[in-house]
Amino acid sequence: MSIIIDKIKLKSADNRAAFEQWVTDTDYLACHDLASVERFVVSKVTDTDCDYDYVEVVKVTSLAAFEQDMQTPLFQSLVARFSELADVVETIQSDALAPGYQW
Repeated sequence: MSIIIDKIKLKSADNRAAFEQWVTDTDYLACHDLASVERFVVSKVTDTDCDYDYVEVVKVTSLAAFEQDMQTPLFQSLVARFSELADVVETIQSDALAPGYQW
């Protein structure tokens, strides 16, 4: 299983409410239609010394499958709206050490 971690910086602090609403009302719901996505969460950073505002963690079946999903019109529509509100400042791709802990 592969994990993608993105550090996200808002383009403007004024975008915070719109970004959070878009994540909960649109981005999370769209994941249901992306076959490669097994789990997805966005977390607001509370450390004021960071140069980013949010962290998203995406668990995917494989990076190759996720790259295919990224080419779909649905994913491209998500990218278009995301890009109006924020930027990914760093991406980390990793493989989980199974089995991990599930709560």
